[in-house]
Amino acid sequence: MQPDDEALDLEERRKSGRLRDFSNQLAERLREAPNQRPEPARLAARLGEMGFLLDMSTTGEIVSLPDIAPVPWTKPWFRGLANVRGRLVGVIDLMLLSGRAAMTPEQSLQLIVLGDVLKVNAAVLVTRAFGLRNVKDLESLGSVSDPARPWERERFRDPDGSTLIELDLRRLVGTEQFSAIGL
Repeated sequence: MQPDDEALDLEERRKSGRLRDFSNQLAERLREAPNQRPEPARLAARLGEMGFLLDMSTTGEIVSLPDIAPVPWTKPWFRGLANVRGRLVGVIDLMLLSGRAAMTPEQSLQLIVLGDVLKVNAAVLVTRAFGLRNVKDLESLGSVSDPARPWERERFRDPDGSTLIELDLRRLVGTEQFSAIGL
């Protein structure tokens, strides 16, 4: 064997060993997975300047903001209808519905489509979705107790110091405020 061939052979064995170690670790995790409860992951999203957490079981897809067709005789927080992959969804400005300032066009960049489990064709206007957060890794700041926004459940502090409010989308779609879009 040439010195270059020996070096290549040694490198191949190292790679093979690392891959074998990785495979063993993955196999071990898969064996342990049925015995572990799933961790409570939430989708983190920014609406304007505020951060929110949404339960993944009640959300659908995240899409770039499509054209929104305004609907006359509706409340200002109901921005209109958008076509998301052939499905018409009502676009909700949750900030305005919550009694806060409306999202500006610069802040309105994406939609989080509500999951089929909620049985509504609607989407929430967001600035951006920015990842998953495990509730166990967040510091609880206590419950939100504002009767005007019963869908806001609890405040958390992220390890980076930002405050996130957990939203209960089931509660949101069940409120009279949400279902009364007409003027």
